This record gives sequence, structure tokens and C-alpha cells, in this order.
Amino acid sequence: MIARAGAAGRPQPSAAPQLEAKDPMRTMNILAALAAVVSLAAAAGFSGNAHAQRADAASTEAAAKSEQSAKSAESAKGDLSGVWLPSSSTRGYPMSQWSPDELPFTPQGRAAFDANIPGKGPRQTLPANGNDPIGTANPPGLYRTLVYPRPWEFIQLPDRVVQIFEWGKHWRTIWTDGREVPDEIVSGPFWYGYSVGRWQGDTLVVTTNNLDGRAWFDEWGTPISEFDAKVEERWRRVADNRLELTITVTDPEIYSRPWTSAVKTYALQPKGSAGGEPLEQIFAPIDEQDFNERVRDPSAHGPNAVN
Repeated sequence: MIARAGAAGRPQPSAAPQLEAKDPMRTMNILAALAAVVSLAAAAGFSGNAHAQRADAASTEAAAKSEQSAKSAESAKGDLSGVWLPSSSTRGYPMSQWSPDELPFTPQGRAAFDANIPGKGPRQTLPANGNDPIGTANPPGLYRTLVYPRPWEFIQLPDRVVQIFEWGKHWRTIWTDGREVPDEIVSGPFWYGYSVGRWQGDTLVVTTNNLDGRAWFDEWGTPISEFDAKVEERWRRVADNRLELTITVTDPEIYSRPWTSAVKTYALQPKGSAGGEPLEQIFAPIDEQDFNERVRDPSAHGPNAVN
């Protein structure tokens, strides 16, 4: 405003500006709008928090389900742990300790079978007249060990199952960590093969290959080839004190078709029993040589000698 001249001619201060009268309805509308904005913001924040909470809950629930699923899968696995002793009979078996039937040999397989001269079984002769690799303290090999009447132990670990054999004091690892079965290993073949397993419910299914063909498949001279042989094993604990095994052998060089064994059974050896703890039974060449000189070889010249 412009200053006015006073009565004495001096400028007078301008009058204070007058505020316009407030409109009560307008004020209420503004306050209501502000309240609505605050309410929406709060609702949005609550909704975001609720969404985050639901996401966290869903994540926790998924993790719990995953853990439960893992536990269920783990509990579904069989428990093979324990010390076991072969308990199957081979009475009446014609060729192999693994089968009650004639084996389907190829001509090459039949020749290999006839070339093996065992000291046990239907074709047995005096050990001194045979050619059993055991006679010179060679390792017995995996499948011969599995039918030999000596205890062995199953030990289950998260990524493998281990068999510890009393006979020869050897062990075999069955890998259960999800790896594939290798077709060939440069450092092979192996007397006890290379084994990979997977669980099908309570059955451990094992594939073994890279077997050393010099090892007999049993004590009766059943042959396998050097690299072509592949064996599927199915292990299952059918009772607290009973284990069962069947094998299927695929070896086109030796057998004209795959063949499956009889069911082999193994009895649990309780702790404290005679077989409850595998001992040391090692084939030391020095001991085998002494035995051969004192017992085996002289027997070939006795009254029951075979020419």
C-alpha cells in the first residue's frame, strides 16, 4: 500500500495487511485430502510389508519343504550298514557259484572257462594241478570275494558306500555322489573294478566296470573279459539280519547275452560274535609259497594225485 500524509504532513505507516477470512469448509477439505494421502501411504507401506512378509514366509516354507524332502529321500534309502557273511547255498549249481543255470558262453567264453582249472566246484582238481590265480597270492577280486565264506562290512557315508573285506584285507568304494559311470579309466583295469551307485528307494543299484579279467568271477573259474564286462548289482536289506544281492552280467566277449544271478543272501554278524569284526587275512606271497611247498605241491604226488 502507498503511505498517506498525516494531519501534520508526516507520512503515516501503512496499515497492516488484512488477512482474508478463512473458509471453514475449504480447510476441512484440505485436511481430509491430507488425511487420505497419509492413509494411502500407510496402506501402501503396510501392503509392501505384508507382501515382503508373505514372500519371507513362502521362502521359509519352501526351505522347510526342501529340507523335509531331503530328509524323506534320506530316510527312504536302505540301511546296509553292518558286518555280513555269505549264507547262500550253491548245491547243485552246474558251472558257477553265481547261477543255478548253465551260463550262455560265446565260443571264446567257453574256451576261457575250460582254460581255468579250479581246485573247487564241479570241475575241481588238486590245487597243485590247477591254475587258480590265488595259488600264487594274487588278489581274489571283487565278485569272487562276494561268494567266499568270510565276513565283510558295509559302511555308509554321505557320498559313498564302502565295503571292507576280511579276505585279502581289501576294500571297495561305491560312489553315490551323482557321478556318471566312466566308460574307461586310464589307470585301470582294477581287481575290484570301479563302482558307481544310486538309490532306488531302499535298493542300492550299483554299476561296476573296468574289471581286471585275470580275476576269476568265483572260486570255480567263471571268466570275465578284461574291459567289456559290466555288472549291475542290486543290494537290499530285506530284514534286520538279512541282506540280498542279485547281479546282472553283461560281457559280449564272454557271454552271448546278459545273465542274472540267483539271489545271494548275507547274514548279519552281531557285535561280539565270531564274525562280528572283520580280521586281517592277507595273502602274503611268502606265506603262500611256504604253504605250496609243504602242503599243496606234495599232495599232487600222493595217492590221490591227478595226472
